[in-house]
Amino acid sequence: MNDEDFKNIEKIQRILKYLYNGKLEIEAWPNALELKTSLDKMINEHNEYMEHMKHHH
Repeated sequence: MNDEDFKNIEKIQRILKYLYNGKLEIEAWPNALELKTSLDKMINEHNEYMEHMKHHH
């Protein structure tokens, strides 16, 4: 992932925060929880990969 990917993820996470705080209609975002779970998993996998590369390559 590059810097632009992380910027896009941050924007998506901001939208999810607005949903959580009731500032957006949750009905318009029916898959918000799945999206958050997917983003969290992607970020964790990327961080694990970067740690692996730092220590082993």
